[in-house]
Amino acid sequence: MRENIIKKKLAEGKTLCGMGVFSQSAAIIEMIGYCGFDFIFLETEHTPVPVASELRDLIAIANEAGLGVVCRVKANDEVMIRQAFEFGADAVVVPHCRTAEDVRQMVRAAKFPPYGVRGACSDVRAAHYGCDEDYNYQDFIKWSNENTLCVALAEDPEFFDNMEEILSVPGLDMVNLGPSDLSLALGKPDCYNLDMPEVKTRFEKLYKAAKEHGIPLMGPVAPPTYERMKEMKENGLRMAILRNDITNFRNTLKGIYNSVVVPSREDDANR
Repeated sequence: MRENIIKKKLAEGKTLCGMGVFSQSAAIIEMIGYCGFDFIFLETEHTPVPVASELRDLIAIANEAGLGVVCRVKANDEVMIRQAFEFGADAVVVPHCRTAEDVRQMVRAAKFPPYGVRGACSDVRAAHYGCDEDYNYQDFIKWSNENTLCVALAEDPEFFDNMEEILSVPGLDMVNLGPSDLSLALGKPDCYNLDMPEVKTRFEKLYKAAKEHGIPLMGPVAPPTYERMKEMKENGLRMAILRNDITNFRNTLKGIYNSVVVPSREDDANR
């Protein structure tokens, strides 16, 4: 079976740096890998990417470029979670985990018995389609239970109300910070503002509680600066999401437009 490079790098004590992918572009995914990033946060919740052959192919492209894959599924759905892992995702993020039962449901979907209810098949990509010479079905089951990383998304006020119980669920590997939806749920929508007092105070409680429970954190480094990166690492961040392909390309386009196109048009107008 292939190695879960995210789990390996985390075990080595590294802080992983990745980027969200909304565009479904194979070229963008390859470029992220070739530039030296550790993983992609493959978005399906807010994109048309289905949990189907398209997702499988994007994961394969990422792996070929040396990237680990975190897949955010569309919902806490047994089939979506199972198939994301069957296609080769290293970690699955489930949105809107509000209660411990939500997290237990995620873990059950991700794990084979006796730890969960995941249905098994030996002919999936995660098992190399059963083609390895030394392939063993029982070994695949064991490997999968040990290497499927379950990530709960902290983006609702209820998560923080139930935080201690959530962090105590066996099989929870990591928590992903969701500041934008949290601010929206609090009635003060502000995109990726980690400094908003209502958001910051809740996350500060999470930083402390996650450390006590030994649960690493994943989340956005916003803005994506070295100073913010250092701050978030001190807060327990082990997987840093340096925004996403759409945001980063948009900001680059705007920078080129404002620094080149606008003054060029002003020159033409002044002739």
